[in-house]
Amino acid sequence: MYNAFFDLRKKPFKLVPNPEFLFLGKCHEEVLAHLTYATSQGDGFVEITGEVGTGKTTLCRVFLEDLDKDIEAAFIFNSKLDSTQLIKAIHKELGIVSIANGPAELSIDLNDFLLEKKSQGKSVILLIDEAQNLGKETLEQLRLLSNLETTRSKLLQIILVGQPELRGILDSHEMRQLRQRINLSCHIHPMTQKETVDYITHRVNVASRKQQILFTRSAQKAIYRFSRGIPRVINIVCDRSLLVAYSLNKKKVNPSSVKIAVDELDMRPKIVSRSDSLWKKTAMAFSMIVTLCLLYAVFMGLPLEWPAIMKIDSMKMDKNEVKMIAEPIAGFASFDPVKEVTRPLVETEPPQPPDPVLTTVFQTAEASQILSFIKDTATREMTLLHVASLWNSESMVHLNPLTQQIESNIQFFKIAAAQNNLRMMYLENDPALIGTFNLPVIFGFSLPGDPVKYFLGIEAITPDNEYVIFPVGEKKYKIGLKELLPYLIGDMYIAWKDNFGYDRVISGASSKDSIMSLKLLLSEIGFPLIDKTPVYDGPVKQAIKQIQQKYGLEVDGLVGPLTKMVLFNEKKQNTVPYLNSTRFELAQ
Repeated sequence: MYNAFFDLRKKPFKLVPNPEFLFLGKCHEEVLAHLTYATSQGDGFVEITGEVGTGKTTLCRVFLEDLDKDIEAAFIFNSKLDSTQLIKAIHKELGIVSIANGPAELSIDLNDFLLEKKSQGKSVILLIDEAQNLGKETLEQLRLLSNLETTRSKLLQIILVGQPELRGILDSHEMRQLRQRINLSCHIHPMTQKETVDYITHRVNVASRKQQILFTRSAQKAIYRFSRGIPRVINIVCDRSLLVAYSLNKKKVNPSSVKIAVDELDMRPKIVSRSDSLWKKTAMAFSMIVTLCLLYAVFMGLPLEWPAIMKIDSMKMDKNEVKMIAEPIAGFASFDPVKEVTRPLVETEPPQPPDPVLTTVFQTAEASQILSFIKDTATREMTLLHVASLWNSESMVHLNPLTQQIESNIQFFKIAAAQNNLRMMYLENDPALIGTFNLPVIFGFSLPGDPVKYFLGIEAITPDNEYVIFPVGEKKYKIGLKELLPYLIGDMYIAWKDNFGYDRVISGASSKDSIMSLKLLLSEIGFPLIDKTPVYDGPVKQAIKQIQQKYGLEVDGLVGPLTKMVLFNEKKQNTVPYLNSTRFELAQ
């Protein structure tokens, strides 16, 4: 897509191991040299480990392509094999024709083949990639194969390549016999920052067939910080950064483009599932009792207003805290937009006054009729512009024409949101999260018999717990979640603003500005033990964990995108278009 725009002959950061783009860091060169030397010496067992994406497979292919003509190799890349399947795979790689079926008979045929090659002055190596997947029975079979030898030398040299778990397997007590036979053990480390910069430059120059600079120095440093020098991650971030720069009509990738690209790599954040603990079961029983009491009161004719059902959730609050939330609709938990009453985690300032109430006449119709009516305007462009206008009421929203050419909906929404100073979080279709984050959300939907994919947004939740959808012009339509669910098809995007600075995840290693911004916000929402030093200390971690528990997020004490979103939900800012604000009043 972007090759012509950047004057590239081909994509520079494809994930396929193309020898034309080969770049070896210092560690890769050292491992390759050790491997070549071990092969020349005929050492029996060699072990090479490295983290995911550090270039192990690429290194294997480089090694195999440079083998001497007197060396034959069997390369096994599917390591999920039992002992018999492994020997048959070796036979196939070496071109051995055998009618044997059992491991013993197959080993005899392999031994005959190796002796023949030895008499011809040739040697044979077996290289197994992803060796951490080998079972103990298969590893024992490999040990037996290493016994194939003459009085002077080994007939088969075995090279095991895998993730760091391989080392743990070989260090186990059961594998001690195999461990003793390993003559060389190497570990591939990620590239340094300088090597990362050289790697990016090298691939751009190869793809351009000339020298050019597409990434600024600060962008390259940002890529290194995120990738930690792992080649596969570097490729992914660089490719997406180029796409972002292309969509923004920028000839060079700068840190802001990298920031958008990095955010796209975290599209499936973790949500902690509720456990069926004894406390939760007790809470459910209590909730049922309260409900029955209310129904009995209504039956007896007592003048009651319709209350929210009380739920106690041990994942979100202390056992002594009770939260008033709306009754779940169709199995999904959502907050009552008006009557939600939550006891604060700590003593806080009085909440901000609600948004002005607007009298709105809602159109009533079946969900299918409403969706059929809005489909002409339910494009991703129109929906994005509408959600941007909710956030940027005092400024013009816009959409770069190049962005509309992006095929991926996820990338489109991420980049188009960035053009309007927003972030866009992609989540799996889970309407239960609407109440958790309380922010405008976009869903993909489809109509029966219509192959086109449409997009609608939710801009508010009415007092009767129905969703106000857009884009529909001046009219307002409301749909209950139960009626809407059959038409939703899996896409869910939540727009938000990140006011914490560059750090995607705020932790002890973050910048001072990010940590100070976080501490100021925590103080504003009522945590009194937060000091004014730029240190990510214990009280900060404890406060974050408390908030994560309250909203059902992963409790790790780190401030990632989801935690940032709920933090601003806690602050209750007038400039944020919360779903449950009283911006709409039902007109009878």
